Amino acid sequence: MFRNHQFYNNTLATILSGMAVSALVVWQTIPVMAKEATEIAAIAQATTVKIDNNLGVPGGSGVIIAKQGNNYTVLTANHVVKNVNISYVVKTKDNQQHPVTSVKNLQTQGLDLAYITFTASQPYAIATIGNSEYATPGASIYVSGYPLSATISEDRYHEFTTGTITSIRDSASEGYTMRYQALTRRGMSGGPVFNTNGQLIGIHGQGDVIGSVKNESSSIPEPLKTGFNAAIPIQNFTSAAPKELSESSLAIEDTKPEKEKDIDVEATQKYVEGIELLARGDTTRANEYLTQAASKNPKNANAIYYQGLIDYTKRNLDSAINNYNRAIENNSNFSLAYFSRGLAYYRQGNKQKALEDYDNAIRINPSDPWSYLNRGLVKEDLGDTQGALADYDRAVQVAPEYGKAYHNRGAIRYSQRNFNGAVEDFKKASDIFSQQGDTDSYNVAIDSLNKAQKALRNQETNQQTQQQFQNYNTQPNSSTPTTPTVPPTSSPSQPNNSTPTTPIYPPTSAPPNSNTPSQFRDL
Repeated sequence: MFRNHQFYNNTLATILSGMAVSALVVWQTIPVMAKEATEIAAIAQATTVKIDNNLGVPGGSGVIIAKQGNNYTVLTANHVVKNVNISYVVKTKDNQQHPVTSVKNLQTQGLDLAYITFTASQPYAIATIGNSEYATPGASIYVSGYPLSATISEDRYHEFTTGTITSIRDSASEGYTMRYQALTRRGMSGGPVFNTNGQLIGIHGQGDVIGSVKNESSSIPEPLKTGFNAAIPIQNFTSAAPKELSESSLAIEDTKPEKEKDIDVEATQKYVEGIELLARGDTTRANEYLTQAASKNPKNANAIYYQGLIDYTKRNLDSAINNYNRAIENNSNFSLAYFSRGLAYYRQGNKQKALEDYDNAIRINPSDPWSYLNRGLVKEDLGDTQGALADYDRAVQVAPEYGKAYHNRGAIRYSQRNFNGAVEDFKKASDIFSQQGDTDSYNVAIDSLNKAQKALRNQETNQQTQQQFQNYNTQPNSSTPTTPTVPPTSSPSQPNNSTPTTPIYPPTSAPPNSNTPSQFRDL
């Protein structure tokens, strides 16, 4: 059976670098008191919008920032509305749909930002823009958006999550310099990030960013999934504010958030420093700081969770599972902890418990493609091929650019002798890996594609031979009786290698020696 599969391990992220630009913006200095989380949630719900499109592909979120008459302006991430060939619609909190009348981006300024407009006669609230330069590591933030639902056809509902800023970078690709730990989900891209004053200080756009952390005892990076996120600070937008908005009713307040109450400053600082050390690959010192943070604040589920990740990199699976258990005890909806514990159970060979954890991770976060991918592999191991195929289908639906999901689905199609489907999936996977610059995965996908193409050609040849044989036997011949001749065949699952074939899609590495694609899992 062809099982060249890819299993997603958790991955530590490296936030990319970018730039800011300058323009004139007028600021109002107004004293503002820190708000309760419930107050900020109300502000978020009133100003956050859904952004959908006419193709039915996964959408994103945005935030209303300006009003001129009946014309409203929404700020979002450019990757949410970058396709110029489709139309978009804004859905407001009252479930009204408003066609987008214009889309403009700030790509020329090196920012993954766009502002769109819609017209409405009914009044909608506008977010107050704060000063993101006051944002510092350890500060609390709130992220708002409309994550994807369990199925693409279902409506999306507003979610409001809290987090902690872990660092502010000097530069980052596309402007994502604000980094924080928060539990976000697909579909929340383009949504607002608020400070404790309820002011807009960033646009969320990167969630569960992929990278790696290296264990000091090994030269091989250990993949981890961290829950790190990144936003573009609002200052990047206001300093590049377009002329058509500079005279509008932007609500801007240059106020520093008040000191948070009931916050253990030392515990927060230890946690933030531990996260930064972990991001740099210094797992030993990171563990020391995170242990101290959890000791000072035993309910810090995130600090406990990251201790579990570090244990996992050292292959101390029992300790990792124990820390994941503690994290889940503190936060029963910690989908990331279920995901990671499932991976640890899988490594221990306890596939049933791994399956249960991935079920829980998907129950809490039904738009996480990595959980579907891993659960699909567990189901395959347990003999549930159709269940695995359904999970890969779902992963592709929620993440159309997730190459590993296409590749694993292609592997099942190959095993089912659906070579047309396998070729289609392997081709899509190789294209995605090529675009992403993932050379290793690209080479694996090309290897699989070549083998699937060869199997397809053999299958088509056999079908043609069978057809010719049937046509021959149906021809009337009264003078000489005929004896049917069995045509030559070859097993479609094991392509005939007696005749060399030239790959349709050229590999970038040496041709494979075997006609059965090798297994590839990120375990």
